[in-house]
Amino acid sequence: MDFRLFSKIKLAGQRIYLRPFKRGDETTLLKWGKNEHYHQTAGFERINNIEEAKMVLHQYSLRQRSYAICLQENRQVIGLVELYERGMENQELLASKEVGFMLDQKYEGQGLMTEALKLVFNYEFTEDGQEEIWAGTFENNLKAQGLLKRLGFTYVYSVDYRNLSELFPYEGKYYLLKKTEWLKIEQNTKS
Repeated sequence: MDFRLFSKIKLAGQRIYLRPFKRGDETTLLKWGKNEHYHQTAGFERINNIEEAKMVLHQYSLRQRSYAICLQENRQVIGLVELYERGMENQELLASKEVGFMLDQKYEGQGLMTEALKLVFNYEFTEDGQEEIWAGTFENNLKAQGLLKRLGFTYVYSVDYRNLSELFPYEGKYYLLKKTEWLKIEQNTKS
């Protein structure tokens, strides 16, 4: 697939749309980077000033599958969703991605992240040939775990990173969504 084309695809729902990160988004990234909530729940990096925010924005803008979640009504950035490669050496891993996501606290509980993830999953499974999507959460992020389960993900395993390094003082829980399950869920919601 030509990744340059992917960044031009517009994924839009009823209340939100996804777009690549662009100049001007650094103020939102700075706000999130200064908020401990996002460090604790999503592992979002600490950002101390506008210059650091611009560097982080540059990193996001280079990633082919990194999107700002924006409200349709006012174009405000309210979150992010990204897909990561799980490996490039094994052909089977090319049809597998990992998703990461985060929503501004002000917009939690309104179904906006559900809408955003459904847009991404529909595209990935029906247009891009993905066979499975993985997601990892911190052990204490019960909201994200609940969302993943509602979207059809199945819990697979946990990793206690504290046993690996003092740099990672947390446990991660990993969930899997297979294309066949997603297509069944989508078919059932349409009928």
